Amino acid sequence: MGKRLWAMLSIALLSVAVAQDDWANALKRAKAERKYVLAYFADPECFTCQRYTAQTVDNPTLQSLLRRFVVVKLDATKEQKRLKGLVPNFKEILPVTVIADSKGKVADFIVGHLNTDAFAAFLKAFLKGKRTDTVERQLKAKPNDLPTLYEAAVWFLERGDGQRGLPLAQKVLQMDPENRKGYYAPMRLHLGLYYATHHTRLAHRALDEFRFLIEKFPNTREAEEARFYLAVTHLALGQDSEARRWLNEVLRISHSATLKAQARKLLRFLDTEPPADLRRGDGE
Repeated sequence: MGKRLWAMLSIALLSVAVAQDDWANALKRAKAERKYVLAYFADPECFTCQRYTAQTVDNPTLQSLLRRFVVVKLDATKEQKRLKGLVPNFKEILPVTVIADSKGKVADFIVGHLNTDAFAAFLKAFLKGKRTDTVERQLKAKPNDLPTLYEAAVWFLERGDGQRGLPLAQKVLQMDPENRKGYYAPMRLHLGLYYATHHTRLAHRALDEFRFLIEKFPNTREAEEARFYLAVTHLALGQDSEARRWLNEVLRISHSATLKAQARKLLRFLDTEPPADLRRGDGE
């Protein structure tokens, strides 16, 4: 797969049988049950995908949401043609979550990893009718409204759509350069995550975004998250000493119990030999 930057964000590997693995049958069920299909494309041999599957479609805490869809888990290595048909701009970044109607028409999709909270938010937004077309309409109605611009930028960046998301993000940064309205810092964080999850060949851009955020707004919640993501990015690139340094920094100054717990987990990970397919990158 080659795009496995966020392997260690999972807290636990949970499992519950909620999905099938047949697209045609999923469409038939969706028609009979009047539901949308939620297709989750991942690589079953990928350590990263296994963890994100556990956080999302196999997560028992999300069953009340998942029951509102017909969930189908598909092997992306065997379903490349179908995946590229559903997501024309697919660039081999996994996992990919696609929501389609019973005829197979795509209603929404998102590329890259989602933790439990982000995945739940994605599903809830869809069920409430918030989709790309509604975001576009809101943006057209309020093209210079800062909250609308920020929301749209995040929406497109999370879906790997830099063509639309990056110009909007730059506009947000220009409108709130000192973070006085609370949009600049989270926008920089989302830019870092965009480069890390959707353009891993530009991982240095992610590192730059995280470092800038830490230096300019060191006491913000976004800076706390940036320290952790900086460590994860270094780890994925095989730069273990830098990863360890930033993980220890998280433990030293973070106020987040969750980030500290994840940092300890990664430090334990560094003390063992990680899976070879997670050690690809530029190295130290």
